[in-house]
Amino acid sequence: MSGFVAFVLAALVLVPALLVAIPVHEMGHAAAAYFQGDRSVRYFGYFTLDPRRFLDPLGVIAVFIALVGWGRRVPVQPNRISSVRQRLVHELGGPAANLVVAIVLGTLWRFLTATGLPSTFTLSAGLIGETLFAIVFLNLSIFAFQLLPIPGLDGWEVVETLFRSRNPRFFYNVYARRRDIWIALFVIFFLFQLFQGANLLALAMSPFYTPASLISVGQCTGYAIPGLAGLYPCLP
Repeated sequence: MSGFVAFVLAALVLVPALLVAIPVHEMGHAAAAYFQGDRSVRYFGYFTLDPRRFLDPLGVIAVFIALVGWGRRVPVQPNRISSVRQRLVHELGGPAANLVVAIVLGTLWRFLTATGLPSTFTLSAGLIGETLFAIVFLNLSIFAFQLLPIPGLDGWEVVETLFRSRNPRFFYNVYARRRDIWIALFVIFFLFQLFQGANLLALAMSPFYTPASLISVGQCTGYAIPGLAGLYPCLP
């Protein structure tokens, strides 16, 4: 099979992966809010099987370019989710949902692999295994990516929840400059890849990704679209 066909298949199997991983993440946030007393998430339709409710165009594009992604953030009622504990549970609900799905589907992938089903980018039964693996990978990727302490991601929201009361002006300034911060990080990641030949994003994600991957699929492995750089957030 030609490299072009493998490229197309590797990109296509990311479609079901993002249709699972991104809604799972956002529904994890919604469930964390709901079970802590915020019923508005159900009223506004955040418990639905329609992925369009959760997909963000830039987050979808990021999946195909960087193999990470995000969805539309689930809004909550501040008067319902108000304490530090409630906010922490809400922010960690999304990554936790991705991790649970990765473990469940990773166990299934390991079972199918043990029975002889391969995972290959070919027009064969192996494509089923590769699709399942892609779903597991993207759940792990979003889990690890969202835990990074970068403004706009869950990891930063956790940091802000814990420390905002000590220095509210600092967190206000970070929020006001979050777009500039993202641009600066993009430039840093690009230059690091150019001059060091390594993916700085993968290095940053690895402390979260590596143990989660070991638990889910029994090994630390990443994903790549043939012809493009892959994402392998594994500790050496």
